[in-house]
Amino acid sequence: MEEAQIKDFINKDFIYAIVGATANKKKYGYRVLVDLKNKGFKVVPVNPKYEEVAGLLCVPDLISMEERPDVVVLIVGRENAQKIVKECLDLKLNRLWFQPGSEFRDAINMAQSAGFKIMEGKCIMVETENLI
Repeated sequence: MEEAQIKDFINKDFIYAIVGATANKKKYGYRVLVDLKNKGFKVVPVNPKYEEVAGLLCVPDLISMEERPDVVVLIVGRENAQKIVKECLDLKLNRLWFQPGSEFRDAINMAQSAGFKIMEGKCIMVETENLI
């Protein structure tokens, strides 16, 4: 079941919103974005603090994306996790990947209550390693 669940999140045709993308090359918000980009995934950095990250146009929030993302990857702190889940609810985005370090129970419970498909306990960089 777990493998089928992961396949529901990983598809080279999907658009991935990397919420918490950063220009700081030491942080996971940068590493995840660049890793997926280098593997050929369509990624959009989302962070109101930047205009571009890793050569990609950065949008301030999910509603500002030109195309609707298929998967929202959260790499955020506790203070933003629930806010992002609420934004996903408003936009009817239903696939959320909570990266390790962003797995806050209150936000996950909110997403589960809304019927979202959720991935937690797994790193998207590891799960996409064999798909290059």
